[in-house]
Amino acid sequence: MPKSAPNKVYIIGHKSPDCDSIVSAIAYAEIKNALAGWASAHACASQDAPGEPHYVYIPARPGPVNHETATVLSSFGFEAPQFVPNVYPQVSDVQFDKPMLVPEGAPLRDVWRGMLDAKSATACIIDPDGRLSGLATLGDIARAELYAPAQKDRYSFPMANLVKVLGAEVLAEGQPEFDGRVFVGDIGVDWARNAMSACDMLVVSDRPDLQRVAIEKGIAALMITDAGRAPVSRELVKLARSGGTWVLSVEADTHSCLGLLWQAVPVDQVMTKHDVATFILDDLVSEVREEMRTRPFKLYPVMDEHGRPTGMIGGNHLADPAHKRIVMVDHNEKTQSVEGIDTAIVLEVIDHHRIGSIETDHPILFVNRPWGSTATIVSALARQNHVTLSPALSGLLASAIISDTLAFKSPTSTVQDRLEAESLATCAGVNLGKLAQAVLEAKTYIEDADPGEILRSDFKEFTVGKSRLGIGQATTSGGFSADLKRQLLAATRNLMEDAGYALVALMLTDVTEGGSEVLWAARDGSLAERAFGYTGVEAGAQVFWLPGVVSRKQQFAPEIMRAVRELERS
Repeated sequence: MPKSAPNKVYIIGHKSPDCDSIVSAIAYAEIKNALAGWASAHACASQDAPGEPHYVYIPARPGPVNHETATVLSSFGFEAPQFVPNVYPQVSDVQFDKPMLVPEGAPLRDVWRGMLDAKSATACIIDPDGRLSGLATLGDIARAELYAPAQKDRYSFPMANLVKVLGAEVLAEGQPEFDGRVFVGDIGVDWARNAMSACDMLVVSDRPDLQRVAIEKGIAALMITDAGRAPVSRELVKLARSGGTWVLSVEADTHSCLGLLWQAVPVDQVMTKHDVATFILDDLVSEVREEMRTRPFKLYPVMDEHGRPTGMIGGNHLADPAHKRIVMVDHNEKTQSVEGIDTAIVLEVIDHHRIGSIETDHPILFVNRPWGSTATIVSALARQNHVTLSPALSGLLASAIISDTLAFKSPTSTVQDRLEAESLATCAGVNLGKLAQAVLEAKTYIEDADPGEILRSDFKEFTVGKSRLGIGQATTSGGFSADLKRQLLAATRNLMEDAGYALVALMLTDVTEGGSEVLWAARDGSLAERAFGYTGVEAGAQVFWLPGVVSRKQQFAPEIMRAVRELERS
């Protein structure tokens, strides 16, 4: 059965996405879509599986994909998830109006009637390619009518517009555009002969003498009113055709026709062309609201990616915008989340870290396991929900488990991690040992890496009391060069100063040596000794080795948090 307009749910990891975060988002989206009954290339749910067909799940990432993750994704034929820098309400989350689209050159009469029919006070004027030329409002049309009596002696419009507005019968045709003065048939013949020119129009009823003079002068157009009682002679029509003069026969009287001339004016002449504010679907609601405060219109065009109007939006649409729905994977702390997390609706959390600062307005599914990888949890959830994973997705999940557990050498690694990885590798048809070697090679790749990129590639922020802490981790096999470490230490110090952290530390974890060299920048010189004094680290240390410490989550961050709490209490 076809489904209609499902709500988007973004499945997204932490700000500095690693392999586990990216892969878990991809895999869990495939699983949730399969359970909801949506087509999935990599997951298949049993027919009686529970699901939520009103949601469609989209894997997302709030930051760049690192080398290791890109290598793993490519190995199994996956694209990087959609980049979502923030989850603040955007124009795409707003139920805006359908635009009223009017082609350039349309007569004001048609635009006015169209506005009344559509109950819209603003129209988008578009060029032949559908791109915006300007905006016209009911106020613009009202002003055109109001000022028409003062300007009735001169008009400019396509003759086709005039024919349409008057419902005129065309007896002879001339140039397609009219731009000249309008004379009324209450003038004398001699005066008309001297005053009229080839650009002008004469609006007249039963005055054959004046009609002849006008045609002989070669005027642009002759409008015969009260056509029922004042027919035009065939001779004059023939003369007009030979001279290129329009002859229109209209049933209405002269006064009525004169009052309708303004309605033939093309909308281009009254529309606002310059400094028209437009918005796109990615614009933040907060920024749009602020921009509208400085603008005169009540409605503004929303443009698609091709520069064509796709909607109209006003202040009333922004009163209560829809909030983005998200599932958090591989983290649960606000400081590590995508920008705008406070404005989003969190539906689920799938994580293997300590439970931090996240709060919700309603009960949610919160899955937290003390395992070595979020990918392990996702794999277990697939099995529990009777979802069959494709070989490619199985291989991807196995790679993420290997990455986050350092091929099961990390103290965070559990029996469950190995069991899930072995099962996934079997499904993928790959050798687990060879896969681990390939993943670790990609993980420790640092050639041509920028120091700032290394620091930010796996960086997490923690809040302890009043202190903000930043801890990054980079993995190597055989260590980093002395020159690169000097650059990394400088980057660590700079980040602490620029971002206002109490501490920034970078773990350079050597999977071969089974320990981490730490680059340390702290505002309080005693913090290093308080945290790791038991290993011989002294106060003021900036670089030190921690044997056996390879896990930020279980071995490194907890000791720093303990030390910070002690420092704040002292």
